[in-house]
Amino acid sequence: MDTGEDLYRLQQLDSERDEKRRRLAEIQAVLEDDKALRAARKNVETAEKRGRKWQTKQRDLELEIESLSEKTSRSEKRLYGGKVQNPKELADLQAEISSLKRRRQSMEETLLDAMINREEAEDALDTARAHLRDLEARRAAQHEDLKAERDVLHQRLKTLEQKRGQVVSRIDPRTLDTYERIRELKGGQAVAQIRGDGCSACGVTVAPSMVWRLREGEMIQCDTCRRLLVLRES
Repeated sequence: MDTGEDLYRLQQLDSERDEKRRRLAEIQAVLEDDKALRAARKNVETAEKRGRKWQTKQRDLELEIESLSEKTSRSEKRLYGGKVQNPKELADLQAEISSLKRRRQSMEETLLDAMINREEAEDALDTARAHLRDLEARRAAQHEDLKAERDVLHQRLKTLEQKRGQVVSRIDPRTLDTYERIRELKGGQAVAQIRGDGCSACGVTVAPSMVWRLREGEMIQCDTCRRLLVLRES
């Protein structure tokens, strides 16, 4: 195999290697990205706090309403029990009972609001938990597929490295240095074919004399894009 063919093969191997490495980086980024999961967990935590808040509020109101009911009941027993005869004391009892009933009515309205808010909070918590479960399940399935793909990519990269080593061993070190330098400058693409009478990378016409020199085994760079030119007969 001549140098041009080796350079062409090396470029193929390196291009595939670059592609596999990019894909591995993408997979790793997805595997490490847990922003959506953290946000979903935060939503559950927020919904749980809101639910506990309204549960506590409802319980406190129920206890206070129960206490007001007991006070009202005791005051009514005194009012209608016949033991209180003093007109002023009776009037005070009636006023107290009226006040207690007004407070209870107000608290019952507040309790109704608290119950509605608690139910809404519970619904929101159920929704947040369902979303988190769904996200975790989808993420687990996605990660399983990605890890399987990652294993395949790692194995393919090992094969590419082995093949690359075989090709590199046949290329002159100075030619290899030139190849690596151009690859770095040209975004990974150091080699271009001559197609028709032009450079496959930039399209500029390649002089017949350069084609002849290539056939003679000389290393030639495109005058325009400076990539290494190879002439493949097949």
